Amino acid sequence: MHRFFVDPAILGGDRVALTGPHAHQIGRVLRLKPGDRVVLVDGAGYDYRVRLDEVRSSAITGTIEIVRPSRPEPGLVLTLYQALVPRDRFETVLQKGTEVGIARFVPTWCERSIVPGVERIDEKRLERWRRIVTEAAEQCERGIVPEVTPPLRFQDALTQAVATGPTLVAWERERERSVRDGLREALTGDGRALGLMVGPEGGFSSHEIPTAREAGALTISLGPRILRTETAGPILAALALYEAGDLEPEPPLPLGRGDVGAADVRAAQRRGPHGRRDEGWGEDS
Repeated sequence: MHRFFVDPAILGGDRVALTGPHAHQIGRVLRLKPGDRVVLVDGAGYDYRVRLDEVRSSAITGTIEIVRPSRPEPGLVLTLYQALVPRDRFETVLQKGTEVGIARFVPTWCERSIVPGVERIDEKRLERWRRIVTEAAEQCERGIVPEVTPPLRFQDALTQAVATGPTLVAWERERERSVRDGLREALTGDGRALGLMVGPEGGFSSHEIPTAREAGALTISLGPRILRTETAGPILAALALYEAGDLEPEPPLPLGRGDVGAADVRAAQRRGPHGRRDEGWGEDS
């Protein structure tokens, strides 16, 4: 079923009304009809299966049939400090990083970035990036939309990263610390947050690497082959989640568990996210 992130405020009762871009997408682009079903996601832990009752390009009405916990998010909260690179490559990082499980993206301007500086990234560009991660989160059935922050310069990004928790810096010239060793060192404590820094084409500069080390970040190697910048971030994120045990199969609940009747929607919202769900929505999934 098609999935859409919506404002939780519209999900407070048995009936739902959608307007604007959602109505256009459902009515004009997807050409869904009354009786079809969609899944609305509140971004706070719940998925809502909705039967469409009236479909127009300007407004959609429907009835909530079932409420279920969204898929669980990784226990390890990843922030990717991705160097600013040409638009298509950066957008690939946003899309694939969202699919892997990154929670937060911080665009970072580095000395070797070949794109305009942070002051050239306006709100219009940020909105486009946020639409990309929203669509990717809908496609891969995540229960939250990753955050995309305004860009930072390298020094500010580094300061933020090490203040938040362990930080790994992918460096193609690292000869001593492997990605496995770096992850095991970074994940030894009780913290469940990890910062990942990936440089632009050409990598980090000879000034940025010692600065990162002096701040307490760990430089790591991603292996003997040189990866494109848009490849390195998602791969490093996947390796981190694997090492943390966050890529295990999701255990199914017994059939029928996890459903909440439409009349209990408000109670479900008050309880907060459960972190588990059924394998599907039944024959309509």
